[in-house]
Amino acid sequence: MKSTLKVTINGTGFAADYTTRVYEMIPHKNRVTIDMAGVTSGKLENAQAFATRHGISQAFASHREMLAAVQPDIDNVACANHAHGPYVIEAAQAGVPVIVLEKPPVIWPGYQEGQTATAETRKHESMEYLGQVLDEVRGANSKLLYAEDFVYLDGVKGLVELLVEARKADKGCILYQRGTCAHQGSHAPAYDTPALSGGGALFNKACHPLGPCLYLKQVEGILRNGRPIRPQKVAGMALQILKHQPATSAEHFRVMQNVDDFGRLTVVFEDQTVAELLGHDLSISGIRNDLSVVTDFAQYDVRVNPNNENELFLPTEAAAGNLLFREKLPTANGTSFPRPNQFHSHGYVNEMDDAVQCALDPARNPQAGPMLAWDTLAVLLGGYESSEKQGALIDLSDITAARTFTDHEVPSPENFGNVFQRK
Repeated sequence: MKSTLKVTINGTGFAADYTTRVYEMIPHKNRVTIDMAGVTSGKLENAQAFATRHGISQAFASHREMLAAVQPDIDNVACANHAHGPYVIEAAQAGVPVIVLEKPPVIWPGYQEGQTATAETRKHESMEYLGQVLDEVRGANSKLLYAEDFVYLDGVKGLVELLVEARKADKGCILYQRGTCAHQGSHAPAYDTPALSGGGALFNKACHPLGPCLYLKQVEGILRNGRPIRPQKVAGMALQILKHQPATSAEHFRVMQNVDDFGRLTVVFEDQTVAELLGHDLSISGIRNDLSVVTDFAQYDVRVNPNNENELFLPTEAAAGNLLFREKLPTANGTSFPRPNQFHSHGYVNEMDDAVQCALDPARNPQAGPMLAWDTLAVLLGGYESSEKQGALIDLSDITAARTFTDHEVPSPENFGNVFQRK
């Protein structure tokens, strides 16, 4: 087993920042050292400043240069969405053992060429492109971790434990799932440019609760008969709400001019169960992340953020200095619900711990892998197609059937770890 893992970071924005910081929080195993060995960005000066701020060994002008110089064990693609596909291909071709890909997997390649097309065309061409990306990963024997942090929430890990136990009593059917991801507008400058972000709230926020809903149905099927349960149909709605309101309505929000600020998805699975997801930029009170799962034996609610485990009252926020009590909280005045160790509660630490374990153990594969990336993109782009077609149900069965996944590209619930004690 290696004593040092070399890690590289692509990007210098919000996702790259928390990814880098999270590697310092991972419970290192067997005295393994994690070497933050390189960072690259669209601008070298940004990479240099990021490297200085985070103690990264070297900044690089390009991804290819960094891969050749460092030969990383883990390469983190945490940059603007338009670079996701090219960077994953470059990492696979360079033989990187573990590639961590931030959500969403890829964007429609036509955006980069200034093209326009129907949502249906964008869906098919994007899935074809993602297939090429995944082929490169498979051909290189690299491991792809699709970095959907909601999958790695302690609550989701606990629910997997519960499903394993329920199967022993001939239970374990997930009937209805509901989830939300919302705040008052993205950190990323590129977010409002479709050619860089790929879409708005439906694409970049509803994807978060969608991830565990897809993952849990995969796990349910694997536990029952060894076959993941896949999405079959989707209906969606993508709207631009704030753009059409009076200017005074924009005071507490980032108003998107080119992408949707409200997205809704209804996903019907092969077994005729359902998931409903909301993603929007209309949460004036800061981030709102939650997931609710109703099964044939229990209901499990995961209140990620806010969560009332901690409660704080401040007559004036000046006394708190520059402390941020939870992500995107606009003011600490009055009553709030602090979220200590937010990177843990949001699943980031579990997520990168999975990447580290996959790098250390040749036999281990990511819980959130190629199948989850594939089904996620199909649902998201099917949602945009549905919205363009006035909410019609879009059949996804041709897409889910179009690609076969190997055993190491699907979840292995027995390796997800434990969060509960035993009696």
